[in-house]
Amino acid sequence: MYNSYSALNLLGEMLYTVILLVVAYFVLKIVANWKIFEKAGQPGWASIVPFYSNYIEFNLYWGNGWLFLIPVVLSLLSGIPLLLVVALIIGAITNYKKAVAFGEGIGFTIGLCLLNPVFNIILAFGHYEYHGIPQDGYSYSQLKTKYEEKKAEQQNNPSTVQYQTPETPKEPSQNVQYQTPNAPAEVKTPPTQQNQKQDNG
Repeated sequence: MYNSYSALNLLGEMLYTVILLVVAYFVLKIVANWKIFEKAGQPGWASIVPFYSNYIEFNLYWGNGWLFLIPVVLSLLSGIPLLLVVALIIGAITNYKKAVAFGEGIGFTIGLCLLNPVFNIILAFGHYEYHGIPQDGYSYSQLKTKYEEKKAEQQNNPSTVQYQTPETPKEPSQNVQYQTPNAPAEVKTPPTQQNQKQDNG
């Protein structure tokens, strides 16, 4: 009886500790994101609104907030392993863009990917300043500009593909009978047979 009571007591304490850690994690995440949003010139309350906070993050780091829908949709389709991997890659790239937006590099990105709450707190309360949307060639506006330039170039310079004119139609075969569409069937004898008839007659 004593052993089962102490085991339940231990289990209850472990559960209490886990709940306390989860609450602490979310409180720290909210505080850190609030401060990061304020550093980037956004309202801090936006960090606690679901989906809107993702929209603001993608707007700050990618240049277009609506791109947040891509990882959301990919996560919803996470039954397909490849799509889940793509969503994780987009998350890692977003962390990279976040680090670059605050003047940091790949080392800080690895920290954001592996220890996100800790590095968000460092980012929020450290000396880091928001420099703007990273112009690394992969921001939304740069990708859109590249696409429009490529499209205009293709319209101005037709492709250099060379086309071959089709072959001239061959003369009809002498051994086949032809009929015009919707015309009564008429038997045409090949010229070789007509010549043979004339020779025999």
